[in-house]
Amino acid sequence: MKKFYSSPLLALAVVAAVLLGAWLLPVGAASTDSQETPTISVNGIAKVEVVPDMAVVNFVVEATQETASQAMAEVTKGANAVVEAVKGIVKDEKNIKTSNVSVYPWYDYTEKGTELLGYRAVVQISVKSSVEDLPSIIDEAFTAGATGMSGIAYEYSKTASVMDQLIKDAMADARHKAEVALSAEHATPGKLASVQVLESSTPIWRSEASYSKDAQTMAQDINIMPGVQEVSVSVSVSYVINQ
Repeated sequence: MKKFYSSPLLALAVVAAVLLGAWLLPVGAASTDSQETPTISVNGIAKVEVVPDMAVVNFVVEATQETASQAMAEVTKGANAVVEAVKGIVKDEKNIKTSNVSVYPWYDYTEKGTELLGYRAVVQISVKSSVEDLPSIIDEAFTAGATGMSGIAYEYSKTASVMDQLIKDAMADARHKAEVALSAEHATPGKLASVQVLESSTPIWRSEASYSKDAQTMAQDINIMPGVQEVSVSVSVSYVINQ
């Protein structure tokens, strides 16, 4: 049988050759992959003012009686009357909502202590309607038995219809900013690298004033002025730089 002997010098030479080859091979590839594509990132903004065309108003019906059941019975009757009164104007019952019902003991606090006077029940009714119909709704609600009104929130129902154009305008604003920024370096924005549409702003204007007075006086005094709202969109965009 033949015997084979390994030489330490031969093994070391083989390892060195392998390592040298591994080091030499990727040099050309690494020199090309290390180059990064230059980009520029900018924000674009677009906004428009709109006149609100919808309103949400909260009516309150209250009743105080000797017992909780009596108070609830009275306030339920009044709340139902308010709902029936505004149905003819609002038409869509989905825009009428009973948002709060509560009943609690009603006390008189004196130096001698507390005296139970009875129980108070409260029902809150939210009604959404056009701004044009709001004065009539307020009049009908108070005539039917509403004892108070708390706040008006104005909304714009066609926000979705203006949003598409706002996004286009925001993108145009972003490209314009990129062009201005790069012009000093005699470069231009190229193809789109990334884009993100940021949170849009569609505020709701609220009037927190509360009213509780005779319905006829309310109808004469009320002056519905929704004002204007600003709807805005912003985008964050990155472009490849053409040099």
